[in-house]
Amino acid sequence: MNKIFKTALSVAAAGMIMTSCGDALNTGSYVDIEDTEVVNSVPQLQKVLVSTYRQLLFNSDGEDRVFAGIPGFAMYPDLSGADITSTQNMGGNQCTTYEYSNSRTQAQDQPEKIWFMCYNVINRCNIILSHIDEANGDDTQKKHIKGQAKAIRALMYFNLIQNFQQTYIIAKEKRGVILRLHENDPYSMPFSTVEQVYTQIVSDLDDAKSDLNDYSRNNPYEINLDVVNGILARVCLVMNNWQGAYDAASAAFANHSTLMTRDQWRDGFDKMIDMGSPEVMWAMEMTDDNNLGGGTQFNFWYNQDTSYGEGFNDGPIYGFLNFFASQQYVDLFETTDDRYMFWHRTGNVDPEINTKWAYDKFKHYGDANGAVGGNTRPQISMMRGSEMLLIKAEAAAQLGKSGEALQLLNTLQSARNASLSNGTDLLEDIYKERRKELLGEGVTGMYDLVRLQKPLVRYMACAANNFAGHYRWGVQYLDGYNASDTQPVGRLESNDYHFFCQIPESELLTNAAISESDQNPFKGQ
Repeated sequence: MNKIFKTALSVAAAGMIMTSCGDALNTGSYVDIEDTEVVNSVPQLQKVLVSTYRQLLFNSDGEDRVFAGIPGFAMYPDLSGADITSTQNMGGNQCTTYEYSNSRTQAQDQPEKIWFMCYNVINRCNIILSHIDEANGDDTQKKHIKGQAKAIRALMYFNLIQNFQQTYIIAKEKRGVILRLHENDPYSMPFSTVEQVYTQIVSDLDDAKSDLNDYSRNNPYEINLDVVNGILARVCLVMNNWQGAYDAASAAFANHSTLMTRDQWRDGFDKMIDMGSPEVMWAMEMTDDNNLGGGTQFNFWYNQDTSYGEGFNDGPIYGFLNFFASQQYVDLFETTDDRYMFWHRTGNVDPEINTKWAYDKFKHYGDANGAVGGNTRPQISMMRGSEMLLIKAEAAAQLGKSGEALQLLNTLQSARNASLSNGTDLLEDIYKERRKELLGEGVTGMYDLVRLQKPLVRYMACAANNFAGHYRWGVQYLDGYNASDTQPVGRLESNDYHFFCQIPESELLTNAAISESDQNPFKGQ
């Protein structure tokens, strides 16, 4: 008899639904009942794949906002960086992620949410991959299902390894995560090394490229060959595999090289499918059926028009009013840059709000044409051509192709009406452009700091930055903070374990093949 997820079985019988977060006991706990009907045909496995996408894009835990699938998780690395500040409105992981208090320890819910979000999706992929070859149905369709499942599994392992261990170039031989690759893997399994995890990620993506080389997707949320190359480019960048990053980014960029116009970029990043820009490589749409309500980027940025008022319920959508751009981020831009969309909410009487920079990149007017009380139904980009252009530029620079790298960088700068780099500090200029272009899209912030071996440095709000710096709670848990300094600073070195999550306590308790000796320290290098 074949084992299958509760959720997958339900999906096959009744359409897409979400699992209960109460099922999150350990990385194998979703494989817990037997069934032979769901996995023996291509149409049924296609339904399991749709369920897998739903979990990938929305997650099952509607109570948490930062970990509501890939679009929600896109907030996480930048909240852990220097470019976003967060109020403490409403609480939740968007606040604790920014604060660096104790949220990443094994006893807290943040590591568990990341861990089980990823392994839930991985387990679904393993069900598909364990049965697809023997299933009844069209061979081409089987190949396409297999390719998407392998790409999704690779992406989830990439998310896990970036958040539970130091970066590849300094931690190849260190403890990685648990490589679960088969439906019937036992609950108790040891960790693989970081290098073994990355080897598996690349292998899955190479397989996915072969399986999807003739796949034409029906929906923009589906993973096709361009998206696989985009994921591979991200992975190779972390591995410092410059030729691999260059080749993958080039392949992904080829069909998405027409960059967004000024009007498209400044329109709010909420119509990423309807606007029809070739730059958008991978996107998803929230509808009445799959809506996350307040669980999007658009509910957190303090960017509603002043004409609506300053309260949670005054804007075109329900807002938590959490995020501002830090002064460090604003200082990266010239005011003539098309992406310069910063302003102060001077109508608010709270000095912890009216001194900060609101930012209009993530702006949305709901589904009621801007009427107060409209709902959140945005279309969200998960990968764009400009990211591939910048990966290609960075890889070219590292490969000694400085002329090509500069040309690629200047292409993006010209498209955004920014001053052109002269190449004197080429790699640093590329990194700066990544910060400016890709904030809030899940690839910069902490991830870039760690892979580039750069420290996190945050300057607290004070007279020196017109009180537009970081909130006190954003620096007080970092190294070097001294409240009596003229300009208090918080700092984390690039390899400090304070960046990374500890293995969840529930995994340590239920997995007999691992122990506390495998645990990350909470602090230090």
